[in-house]
Amino acid sequence: MKILVVDDTEANRKLLTWILEDDGHSVVEAKDGRQAVELFKQSDIDLVLMDVMMPVMDGFEATQAIKEYLGDRHVPIIFLTALSDDASLAKCLSIGGDDFLSKPINEQVLQAKIKAHSRIKDLNEQLNRQNRQLTRLNHLTQREHEIAKTVFDNALAASRLDCGNIRQYISPAATFNGDLLLVSVSPSGGLYALLADFTGHGLPAAIGAIPMSQTFFDATQQGASVSSIARALNKVLTKFLPDYMFAAAAIAELSADGKRLSLWMGGMPEAILTDNQGRLKERIQSTHMPLGILQDDEFERNPHIVEVDQGDRVYLYTDGIPEAQDGNGELYGETRLIRHFTGTTPDPFTTLIDDVTTFSSGKGQIDDITLLELTCKPVQVSAGDAEPGTPPALVPWQLNVRLTPQQLRSGSPVPQLIDMLGTSPHVERHKDYLHTILAELFANALEHGVLGLSSELKRSEEGYLDYYQQREQRLRSLDDGYVNIALALSCDHTRTCIKMRVDDSGQGFDFSQHRPPGDDDAFGRGISLLQTLCARVEYSNGGTRVNVEYLLD
Repeated sequence: MKILVVDDTEANRKLLTWILEDDGHSVVEAKDGRQAVELFKQSDIDLVLMDVMMPVMDGFEATQAIKEYLGDRHVPIIFLTALSDDASLAKCLSIGGDDFLSKPINEQVLQAKIKAHSRIKDLNEQLNRQNRQLTRLNHLTQREHEIAKTVFDNALAASRLDCGNIRQYISPAATFNGDLLLVSVSPSGGLYALLADFTGHGLPAAIGAIPMSQTFFDATQQGASVSSIARALNKVLTKFLPDYMFAAAAIAELSADGKRLSLWMGGMPEAILTDNQGRLKERIQSTHMPLGILQDDEFERNPHIVEVDQGDRVYLYTDGIPEAQDGNGELYGETRLIRHFTGTTPDPFTTLIDDVTTFSSGKGQIDDITLLELTCKPVQVSAGDAEPGTPPALVPWQLNVRLTPQQLRSGSPVPQLIDMLGTSPHVERHKDYLHTILAELFANALEHGVLGLSSELKRSEEGYLDYYQQREQRLRSLDDGYVNIALALSCDHTRTCIKMRVDDSGQGFDFSQHRPPGDDDAFGRGISLLQTLCARVEYSNGGTRVNVEYLLD
């Protein structure tokens, strides 16, 4: 170490120099405080041994001047003093000294203190280096966050969060939001909404929002169906995200007249459907896996179709609400959440947010929170938001498929047929409804027609299990029978529609005696659903044939 020895007595300086040099240190001598300050500034000093009582400038003044010159750097200053009163010793430390030694100097104590302060100095320099490195990294991180936030905001800029049909509450737990809320207008004047919750929160969780938003807006501008959007998002996230990341999501489409809702949900909390007074009508369960987990051939895209009344409201939310915690770690939970939808308050959206905020005030927000309220009424958008171009001319077509036992055992042909229909102009945005209709027609033809299964088995949980066990057994042993599917696009000057005819080789049923299902029945709702979605539903040939018409206009 290079040590500055400051003492007005030459004999004291020589003695200390001899001791220090004998220990391998180099020494710089100063006879008073002023000279000490000048030499300190000229040399790279590691430690100072400072006398107190000196002419020109005493040790106290010299120490203050050296400390001011050092700034944030640390160089130990040990006072050498014959003073022994407590006030003098306290002053040595209060003006910036790091230690003191009483005269006459004990060589062993001096060596021990030099070693101790050398270690402290090394540690201090290490901390300073780490602090400078952390400061640089912090500035770099802040800069990168600014860039990322700009990119993130630009990616989400196309979202129509000012639409009159929606209200939203968005509260991220960190700078970047792991929840994603996007709203877009369809070419037909309807409304799309996407609510997604990525694994974790902060910047890593928000990264997936960029490819997801681009895919969503590209699909909605083309008027894609909810199921097609879900499939496209799953494909891009499976490719883009690492294996340990995924996105729970809800995708909704409200028709332009506000009377029909298509909903795909994967890994999200249940959606809540209320009437115009906020009274609960239906809790819609999430029935699919989150996006970014399954490969395309495993992905299930079937949507939930709901016929809604004017003024009905749909509430979509992320798990940051039910998983909010109070000061004792208790979860807010689904029970508290549902209490806001009894019709006792006209505005459950506001009361829910206020209640969750109050509940978690003792703990603080630990996860991103997003709540979306979608009001089912004619879509309210600004002029120019929906600008459908001139529709391409429609060409009538027909498609006929005969499914033998071998094809029937291979799985449902419905997704493939619907994808084929979707290539025709005007049909893509109706794919979810057409999928629901054709899936119901095919399931009835196969299960009740060809396989001869009775829905009465579904009256109990045991019966449900028996029903599907029989279905598998009869399907495996099937060696005769068929299902014929005929699809056609019909267009004239009055209307455009998709016609579907399904024939099966079963025994048929007395369709004239069909009764609507009771409130407690978990089956038999298919015909009612068909009648709701279709302009015409007609059974013939003893119940082995059904013709339906779905309007595209």
